[in-house]
Amino acid sequence: MTPVLPLASGSFWTLMSDSIRASSALENGILLFLVFCSIVSWAIVIWKVRTLKAARQGNAAFGQQFDKAADAAQLKAGLAGAAPSPNALAFSAAMKATSKDSSGPATASQNAMVMAMQHAARGEFTRMTRGMDILASIASASPFIGLLGTVLGIMATFQVLGSAKSASLNVIAPGIAAALIATAAGLVVAIPAVFCYNRLMAGIDEQQEQTEMFIERAAAWLHAPGVHADAGHIEHRPLAVG
Repeated sequence: MTPVLPLASGSFWTLMSDSIRASSALENGILLFLVFCSIVSWAIVIWKVRTLKAARQGNAAFGQQFDKAADAAQLKAGLAGAAPSPNALAFSAAMKATSKDSSGPATASQNAMVMAMQHAARGEFTRMTRGMDILASIASASPFIGLLGTVLGIMATFQVLGSAKSASLNVIAPGIAAALIATAAGLVVAIPAVFCYNRLMAGIDEQQEQTEMFIERAAAWLHAPGVHADAGHIEHRPLAVG
């Protein structure tokens, strides 16, 4: 069995640089495109992490206001200084729908309120998922783009090999190594993108489920016995416990 010699310090990067220099212009163009895809994917990941973090913090802050509010009027006044969040936007839409439908029967007002909250929540989560399709496309297409670079590189290597007088390892190895870098680059771009996409979508789905539960809770709270609607003013009278 032939012993495997360890790589010397810096030989990996030397191999990478030599292979890139040995690549054709088309292969280098594919590598540059993969680098661009990597930058775009990480930019989307950072953007969505911040968006998801802001939604969680906003929902938590508004949830505390919702639990402490004595009536809907007090909670409506607190919306002015609340951070934008799915729950706050849904409740704000409910207030607007109730003020427009305050002259109708309670059932119609409740339906309008729930529908307004659902539409506001859907619009917010549509905004939160914006750009995720690009991340998914990069995650799924990057390995194939890298494979395309590898195939083109191997084709060029065999073309050089066919015109060469000798088929030694020194002739084949640089071209094969340069071709395989494209596949490696595609995987380096795709693997983090897949993990980040799945984690971000799981977080967004979790927030969406919590907002749907909040809509049900808010609708029940606003239309519980003791709720009163008056020309744009909604007052929640606490239920007597006994």
